[in-house]
Amino acid sequence: MSAAGPAAVDWQRLSALYDEGLLLEGEARQHWLQALQGEDLPLRERLQRMLGLASSGLTAFRSAVVQALPPVAGLQGGHRLGDWELVEPIGRGGMGEVWRARRADGLYEAEAAVKLLRSDLGSLELTQRFARERRLLGRLQHPGVARLLDAGVDAAHGAFLVIELVSGQLLSQHVRQRQLPVAERVRLMIRIAQAVQSAHAQLIVHRDIKPGNVMVQADGLPKLLDFGIATLLDDERGEITALSGARLTPAYAAPEQVAGEPVSTATDTYQLGVMLFELLTGALPQGTGAATRAQLEHAVLHKVPARFAELLGQPELSEGPGRPPDARRALGDLEAVCAKALRKVPSERYDSVGRFIDDLQRWFGNQPVSVRREDWQHRTRLWLRRHRALAIGGLMVLLTLSAGLAASLWQRALAQQSARDAEAVSSYLTELLAAASPDQNGGQQPTVVALLDKKRDEVATRFDQQPVVKDRIYETLVKTYHALQRFDVAAPLAEARLAHASKQWGPEDERTEAATVDLARLHTAIGSPKPVVDLLEPLLPRWDRRFGEFDDRPLNLRYQLIVAYARLGRLADAERELELARKANAVVNADAPFDRMFFVTYESNVRTAQGRLAQAEALLLASQPQWQTELTERQRFRLVLERNLMFAQWRMLRDSPDEAIARSETLIARVDAMMRPGSDMATGLRLQLAGYLQGFGERRSALLQLQQAQTDAQAAAQTHPILSLPRRIALLEAEVLLAGRGSPATRLQAQALLEELDAVAQISGPRRAEALLTLGRVALAPAAQAAELAARIGQSLREPRLALDQAEALRSRIALFEGRRSGQAAAFLQGARQRVAYFERLPEPQGIAQWAAQLSLACALRQLGEPIQVTLSQADRLRPPALAALQGHSAHPLDRLRQQLEAVDPVETDCGWDF
Repeated sequence: MSAAGPAAVDWQRLSALYDEGLLLEGEARQHWLQALQGEDLPLRERLQRMLGLASSGLTAFRSAVVQALPPVAGLQGGHRLGDWELVEPIGRGGMGEVWRARRADGLYEAEAAVKLLRSDLGSLELTQRFARERRLLGRLQHPGVARLLDAGVDAAHGAFLVIELVSGQLLSQHVRQRQLPVAERVRLMIRIAQAVQSAHAQLIVHRDIKPGNVMVQADGLPKLLDFGIATLLDDERGEITALSGARLTPAYAAPEQVAGEPVSTATDTYQLGVMLFELLTGALPQGTGAATRAQLEHAVLHKVPARFAELLGQPELSEGPGRPPDARRALGDLEAVCAKALRKVPSERYDSVGRFIDDLQRWFGNQPVSVRREDWQHRTRLWLRRHRALAIGGLMVLLTLSAGLAASLWQRALAQQSARDAEAVSSYLTELLAAASPDQNGGQQPTVVALLDKKRDEVATRFDQQPVVKDRIYETLVKTYHALQRFDVAAPLAEARLAHASKQWGPEDERTEAATVDLARLHTAIGSPKPVVDLLEPLLPRWDRRFGEFDDRPLNLRYQLIVAYARLGRLADAERELELARKANAVVNADAPFDRMFFVTYESNVRTAQGRLAQAEALLLASQPQWQTELTERQRFRLVLERNLMFAQWRMLRDSPDEAIARSETLIARVDAMMRPGSDMATGLRLQLAGYLQGFGERRSALLQLQQAQTDAQAAAQTHPILSLPRRIALLEAEVLLAGRGSPATRLQAQALLEELDAVAQISGPRRAEALLTLGRVALAPAAQAAELAARIGQSLREPRLALDQAEALRSRIALFEGRRSGQAAAFLQGARQRVAYFERLPEPQGIAQWAAQLSLACALRQLGEPIQVTLSQADRLRPPALAALQGHSAHPLDRLRQQLEAVDPVETDCGWDF
């Protein structure tokens, strides 16, 4: 063995003695050390230092090895090696030192990492090896590999390598700090494996793949380090191989490395499997019980890795990459991939890294991996080998029982029942389609809705002996009517389905839960948040326990609850679920950028309910660059985002009336092209536009929008009351606002609409309260003679079923309405103060609505003879600057009210009944 300098050490002998010493403790180790007096002094000194730190386990071993190595003598900053000038040391390892260096020949500017072999490894053979390896590694060009830039031999300091300087974080740090989900960890592994695959194509084996040799850059792309040094270790004839035994990392070493057998590309595959295992579970395949190197090597050679499910039930380790937040996604296919890569026998692993990559990519594509069945068979064979006697005994018992036959018969019965159920559903749908004959419909071709209407009533009394069939037919009808926006029919059918499922299978059966979710979706579409909360609040904890919070099923429940809580004013609940949904969305939609971005619509909804209008607008604007999508099924959601941004900006009064009309007409045309004219989305846009125009005092334009919405809806046969009734109420109000007064005729219309509203139970909660307040404004109009109607509306607004306990915005509107309705100045003042106080609690001004509330307070004070100048001054400060855009339009009604209030001899005013 070649030596360089007086401190040369027989590393192979040192490794063997270290393993032997680890097995001894206390006095036994001291006696053993004393018996080594015949060994070389440098070897004994290093051995004692390493064993002294052995109590801290493997980490201490690595540290001791590094501390035991002699530095490269005489090196300091400014020293030049070839074309590179050393700047500062940045690391020290088993083969030598690493320095930051810069190009010094003036040809170009660059920085690199220079690795110098220790002086005690120098030899003529090593110098020749360097020249040979430089030619080989020069061919290795891959974006995932830290490239070898140069190599050479310095007369004073021996051989050196110049390697691309990679900045960033080590893999374990990067993954742990960001709590990356399974999908992102697998994505990193694919890129690392692709770098290894490229090296294998150049006949280069890395042999030391581990997280400490992977640097993740600022752009999130990994680079594999130490290819040059690892390749230099591939020398089976002399000192370099002897040293490699001490240099390899036992926790990531393949069994053949530990056993001293030849390495191959399968060695790298094993090490990739170790890394994947650790990234997915937060633990190493050998477990945590191997405290010494000898124990760890024994585990590598003989221990079967623990199952993922077992590891996920244990406390998370404080070191390493940590456990992914959605670790259960790794169960099954990814566990099988790890198992294949970690086979003890090299020939039983993936036959190439490419096959390993293929399976990871198949998992990404939601396709079965190639080794799933093989993994099950392999584990079965291993178990049979370990428990041969038990397996034979179990087989004898199994052969004496008829359980297998019973199970087969049971499965056959289930299959037959399922076939009968499917036949019954098919027969029902065949009957429905057969009823389309004009002969059965008075010579007319019926519509789909007409056919469904004829058959749906049969379901309640039919299929009583086939509960599964009834549930499936109910499900089909509910989803069909929902898609047709026939909520008046879909909602009762969904309620009937839920009642049927609850009676047949109980509240926690999956069919009952599916019926619950479908009914909640209907109420979300209708805009009735209270039933959504009643249905989903009990279900969400069960689904969190069953599926985990990082699953799309509980995530979709949270989305519905967030919207419902915001509408009900339960802002603390909305914020809590929003934060949980944010974390789940990052995991569930890690591979779906558009769906992940769509989360912004729920967050902006909550911010709007909190009065944070600028933040809601900013969130939507920030997401705008990501709205482009080629996914056909996502185009409607893109329109939703555009609509929500428009509504958010209207709350900020960003558009003039003319701009708002032009903008909404453009969006409505696109909605009509995707859906059909008269859809709920298009008519809803016109309703919102009408409200915006009314805020500006553009009442004729608002009426025209509502009339167009009504015409479009009637042409599309969207006349069922759940959608049409709020629209018709808004239309009556617009007519009264434009006239500036009511009449006995409008009072009668309002009474009729109120009776219809009472008859439609699906219009509930805040949506019902808003409709009642709209009718209340009609009842308060001058000359309407509707005091009795207003009192009836006031009584309806106090109903507990509205669930407005925390809906502060609506409660303040109701208080103001009640004050006006009472005809008592004191009550009016109390209501106006409650409305103003609500706005003052919000974090930012709320535009025309807050301005109108302040003027209402001035009206109430004037009626009581109280001073109003301070209140008017505050109203002036709250007047939205955007109203300057009204040039060329009529004066704003609230400006006229303001002038009347300030008159020295004020005329009788209506005190803002219309705002």
